[in-house]
Amino acid sequence: MTIRARRRAGVTAALMTAAVAAPLAVMDTAAVAEEARLGQQTLWRESFNGLSASVEAEGYSHRPPQGWSVEVTPEMEAGGVDDWRGWSFTTREFWTAAEDQMRFRFGRADDVIAVADSDEYDDGTGAAGRFDTTLVSRPVRVFGHPELELAFDSHLRPWTGQSATVTVEFDGSGEETTLLRYDSTNTTNDYDGDLANSTEVLRFAVPSGVRQAVFRWRLDAPRNSWYWAIDSVSVRTTATATPSLDDATQLWVVSDIQGHPRDFAHGLRDFDAVRPDGAGLLIAGDIVPTGTLAEWRQIDDVVSGAEAAGIMPPELVAAIGNHESYAAESWETLRDRFLDFAGRDEVYGEYVLSGGGGDVPVLVIGQEFPRPPEVGMSDEQVAWLDERLDYWTARKKQVLVIAHFPLGDTVSASWIPWYHESYDRNDELTAMFGEHPNVIFLTGHTHYPFELGDWAVRRRVPGGHPDGFLAINTGAMHIEWDARGENTSGIGEVTTRDINRGLTIDVYADRVVIEARDFGLAGASGDNEVNEVLRHLEVANPLLHGRKR
Repeated sequence: MTIRARRRAGVTAALMTAAVAAPLAVMDTAAVAEEARLGQQTLWRESFNGLSASVEAEGYSHRPPQGWSVEVTPEMEAGGVDDWRGWSFTTREFWTAAEDQMRFRFGRADDVIAVADSDEYDDGTGAAGRFDTTLVSRPVRVFGHPELELAFDSHLRPWTGQSATVTVEFDGSGEETTLLRYDSTNTTNDYDGDLANSTEVLRFAVPSGVRQAVFRWRLDAPRNSWYWAIDSVSVRTTATATPSLDDATQLWVVSDIQGHPRDFAHGLRDFDAVRPDGAGLLIAGDIVPTGTLAEWRQIDDVVSGAEAAGIMPPELVAAIGNHESYAAESWETLRDRFLDFAGRDEVYGEYVLSGGGGDVPVLVIGQEFPRPPEVGMSDEQVAWLDERLDYWTARKKQVLVIAHFPLGDTVSASWIPWYHESYDRNDELTAMFGEHPNVIFLTGHTHYPFELGDWAVRRRVPGGHPDGFLAINTGAMHIEWDARGENTSGIGEVTTRDINRGLTIDVYADRVVIEARDFGLAGASGDNEVNEVLRHLEVANPLLHGRKR
């Protein structure tokens, strides 16, 4: 390969061995949300985890957090299943044990969650003809803030005649303002992928002089309809608008090219059209179909050929995928071909990419040993990762970590058994990231749609930071997949269409802006007019803003 020596210079080996400063006390960050803004301050939060002791005895509890209340209609009191009579506080494990039916897909769930389940309530005798229950928050101080946001994790399965609403009431006035309503007019009945395992962010104006706000979550449904679960509720301030692109370090991100060099080349042209000052191209694995030398030459022709001249960013950062080692040759041979392309001596490494937004640390991790498991990692790699995260946290930097495989219960499909435990140290890595809210974990492999509610997930872990870490699905430059089936144990997958997608990431001094893009297929002409933004996400640097825990 002709590019190895040039790229090797991009790996900051000196930083890998630098003395590690004592980690700063990590402060809270706002939950991931579409169209979030910066300079935010979390005024109040409720995780429901303080109810763990009361939930442990029976698996559920009807006793809400202090100051909260649960309302049910009188008709519901007479019968139905007691566990699910109105809003209940439980765990995903207990809830799923009743029946799965897509309940397990709530991968964002952190310990205790709030659940309103018409379907399970109706399984007992004497159940009311209509399921109508409201979860009421304690009063939250909002004085002095003209505009605020209510954020919470949500897992909603819609049904005909069912409505899910969120309202706000100020200073006990008795007047409720509707912030959110999902019903048959704006959802896909029975299953809506954008509402499953998602995050809701509801912006609202605070009238002058108002001191307190009370929020209500109501599920009103015909008997034997579906369910709604929520978790990790917070109220936070709104903030400043996005700066100019001139103030950003621009990055291009793709994954799962898998032998489609024309789509790859087309995507690079589209990146150049919208982010011409790219500081780096990040590839989250599955660059080639099997790992043969001929396949690598095809990809090298794209990144090093005449067409890419003047387009390619100065640095290429690649993670190893499973398809890099499918050819009928030794693991060592196939691994070394990847390393030659990546310009490294190890599958893991550190880069610092520079641009208008300053220096951006990028950590690459991945498989060191032959399968199984899919991602075997040495003690040395895990210790190195832990050290580098502490290093950059101490310097108040948001950190991009890139790998091919997702961790369990993060992005779309990672709740499925064969994606859930790809790493031999899945729990260890999840706990490590969960202590660093400045981590943005970029993964490929699943090929799942950007349109799903869990394309980007703020993953919280017991004992970790209250806002966990951010995981992002990088999409694919090959076919798209999706899940089919009611129950996780019997889930199946189907290919839905050919796609060509990726991310732009703009890193500023105080935030990271992520856009999920559709480039369209290259086609016979090798070009098209598609360069569409499908999702837009802004993530504040949590280490620069004080937060209330």
